[in-house]
Order: sequence, then structure tokens, then C-alpha cells
Amino acid sequence: MDKEQLDTFLSLVNYKNFTKSAEMLHVAQSTVSARLKSLELELGKTLLRRTNKGVELTPSGLIFLPYAKRVIELFAESKKELALDGQYIDRLVLGGPSSAWNYIYRNALSTFAMGNRNVSLELKTHSSENTISKVLDGIIDLGISYTKPTHPNLLIHEHIEDHFIFVSRFQLHRPITVGDLNSKKFILNNWGDAFFEWFMELMGINHLPALSMNQTAILLKMIEEQDYFTMLPSKIVQPFINDKKLYYLESEFEMPAHHIYIFTQKNLKKESTIKEVLDLLKN
Repeated sequence: MDKEQLDTFLSLVNYKNFTKSAEMLHVAQSTVSARLKSLELELGKTLLRRTNKGVELTPSGLIFLPYAKRVIELFAESKKELALDGQYIDRLVLGGPSSAWNYIYRNALSTFAMGNRNVSLELKTHSSENTISKVLDGIIDLGISYTKPTHPNLLIHEHIEDHFIFVSRFQLHRPITVGDLNSKKFILNNWGDAFFEWFMELMGINHLPALSMNQTAILLKMIEEQDYFTMLPSKIVQPFINDKKLYYLESEFEMPAHHIYIFTQKNLKKESTIKEVLDLLKN
């Protein structure tokens, strides 16, 4: 198994077409077919099947796909590490939900970057689940997650317990009720599996929100500019309340907790650099 075979497999998954994949890889179509056949022979499984619409993954292909992606990503990361070559003394990859880095840890990130020009810094924004997986793979050095990392090879450096609150650009002189969540003025932002389970238990498994998303930046823009209300972690939304851009709305029912975890692999390879970032994130 080599990188060219994996690149070809991923290209076919992406474009679902042998001709297009050959064009994008700058090889003959026969080469694409030969690479796929060699990969399937080595694995002893058929990964892709031709259909009238092009190419689709087999059950074995579905299993193999995330592993192929991880190998290619690890290869790319290794090239970046090797490219340091005197330009920088270290390279650090941080990861986690964009909402955490944008609204909670942006100042810490900026302070570290400005004070460490000799460190190559990269930020990868992913869901909590993807971040945990990439820290385990060594692609991300330090991760932030709203889901507790439970793998024995991971070390949690800090756990912050926050809570959700309702906010709007308009004041409301009564508590929010469960019935209010059926309103077309309510926007549901998905904060992960635990949050979504709580919400479904509250509203019923068949409940369909009028408007839902998983983009905090868009959500906040809509809440600031239009007549909507939503629920957000207090650490994210408190500055907007302090600046009187948004108002806190009371709730007649208990709001769920929101957890933030800062974690790394137990085997720290860049201990001094990571410690400096951790000190900034904890302040």
C-alpha cells in the first residue's frame, strides 16, 4: 500500500468518476484503475463499485475510508514537521470547536502567537469528537472539547463547568417556558450529543425546531440583528450582555451544564511549548 493508491482511492470517493479522478491526478485512466485494483488486492476487499451514476463505496470501502483519510493527513503533518528545518524552533497544532477559540480563547491564542514568532502555530477547527480523534492520532497537539475525552492515552489539563442561558436582543419580562421553544423566533444551536439528548428529552424525540444550525458566529449575528432568541454558554455570550448588545432571559426550567475540556496526549512531545499555551488558556 502506498500514498498514490490512497490518493487515488480518495479521489474516486470525492469525484465518483474515473475520468475526472484521472484528470485531477494528472494520470491516465488506466493508471487510476490499476492503482485501485492493487489496493483492493492487497486488502482482499472490494472498496468501490461502478454504477450507472459513477462510483460508490462498498461496505468495506466505508470502513476503510476514515483510515485512508487519517494516513494521508498524518503524511501531510509529517511533511510540515520536517519543513521546520531551521525556520522555527518548534511547531504546535491546536484544535477544537471554532466557537471555543473565537469567543473564549482568542486572546490567549493571539498572545501566544505574538510572543512566540519562532514557533510555527496552526489552528484546526473541528467538532469535539473529531478533535479528540486527531489528538489521539498526534495530528493535533492540544485540543479543546465540549465532550469529555475518556481515552486512557489522553490527559485532561483543565475542566471548566459552564452553563447555558437564554439571550435575545430584546428584553422579556417573564421566564422562558418550554412552550416558547416551539416559537419560530427560537434558534437551536447544536452543542454536541449530550446537549442534543437533553433538548430532545425536554421537547420530545419528534420535535422539529423552526430554525437550527451549528454555526455560532452566524447564530450570534442573527440574534444581534433580528428578533430571535437562543441558548448559549454563558462564557461565550457574557461579553455581549456586558456591552448591552444582548439581554439575559430567565428560564422557568433548569438549564443544562456546558463543559469545556483542555487536553493533550499523556506522552507530551512538546512539553515546554504546550505548558506555555496551557498557562495562557487557564488565565
